[in-house]
Amino acid sequence: MTTFGPPTRGALAALALLAVLVAPVRAQPLAPAPSSPPAAERAVLLQNETDLVLMQFFLSPPDSGLRSPDLLGAEVVRPASTHRINLGRVPACVFDAVARFADGSEEVRHGVDLCATPRLVFGDPSLPTLQVVVANRSQVRLRELYVSAGGPPDWGRDRLGQAAIPPAGRFLLRMRTRDCVFDLRAVYDDGRGEVRGRVDLCGAREIAFDRTGSDRAPMRRIVLANRHLATVRQVYLSPSSDSDWGPDRLNAAMLAVDEDTTVEMEGACLADLRIVFAEGAAEERRALDICATTRIVLRPGWVVAERLDEEEPVLPEPAAQAPGALRLRNGGGLPIIAVHAGPPGGPRGEDRLGDDILPIGMTLEIEPADAESCAADLVAVFRDGREVLRRGVDLCAGEEIEIR
Repeated sequence: MTTFGPPTRGALAALALLAVLVAPVRAQPLAPAPSSPPAAERAVLLQNETDLVLMQFFLSPPDSGLRSPDLLGAEVVRPASTHRINLGRVPACVFDAVARFADGSEEVRHGVDLCATPRLVFGDPSLPTLQVVVANRSQVRLRELYVSAGGPPDWGRDRLGQAAIPPAGRFLLRMRTRDCVFDLRAVYDDGRGEVRGRVDLCGAREIAFDRTGSDRAPMRRIVLANRHLATVRQVYLSPSSDSDWGPDRLNAAMLAVDEDTTVEMEGACLADLRIVFAEGAAEERRALDICATTRIVLRPGWVVAERLDEEEPVLPEPAAQAPGALRLRNGGGLPIIAVHAGPPGGPRGEDRLGDDILPIGMTLEIEPADAESCAADLVAVFRDGREVLRRGVDLCAGEEIEIR
């Protein structure tokens, strides 16, 4: 398709600048010189016969090292298309021309005479055009596509450029070539590659990628031992590089108290683990090396434990006590999910735990808001929703109280 239109303001300004740059320097005349006729209207016709979208086009005085603004502006020249750029009344004819394509590559033409040859052809129009549809029949987005007549390791550039092929999506692959047989390689969002070798693209209308031939990541297996006091309803184990948790590894089963189970996943050694209890509370731990630790005991405090394969609950480490702070110990059978300390008879106050929990046997230091606010009503909320109220506790006494 050929498009015509008046020159853009940026194009006129750029060419005006170039006209000044290429104008010869003359001595000041002693008498007024006769006026010269105005320069003729100039234009350049860009013809794109490559496989890529022509994104930007620049002109500059020959061998100057300078470069005009992008004369295409918001326009592009798609493969098998032409585009006319009106340059206005520019006295110069000879320029260096630069075409920049969608993959970032550039083609430079030195000393182009636009007065004698106003049409610039990029690519070889004598080559036949090969077109084939590439279909993504997997459930993962296809982010890169390579086509090579020589196969690996020389795959060349990514044919998708800035595009991608979503699940069930299609992409029209277009190439100028006399060859027919190529190797194709697709790369998915999770980094896995899939290769279709020695494909006759001249005889094919569609090439599909479905991950059946993709690179397989190693299978990782770990044993989970439930030593909590509640049934685990769901287990999520996913590579730490993934952005989501993936499927429930228990497959709708349950992991009861004192039971063990084996779960598995494909991927590297670093993994994230999340467990969800029957009543909906959850615990998780990130960046576990499941190649080094193949057995994980889910017990109170396992999310902070140094050893994950020990059976006993994690004992609280002695912490430096702030002067006068109250220590609240969880002596119940479930983790505490919220602790409120407010003025006696007043509102509860903010939750001192925030997004954390207080595991069984662990302590939490609670400091007064100021020296005049030592007395408080304390409310602890357990994971099953049960609340325990302690009225009139002294937050400045430096004592430890246990909540059951």
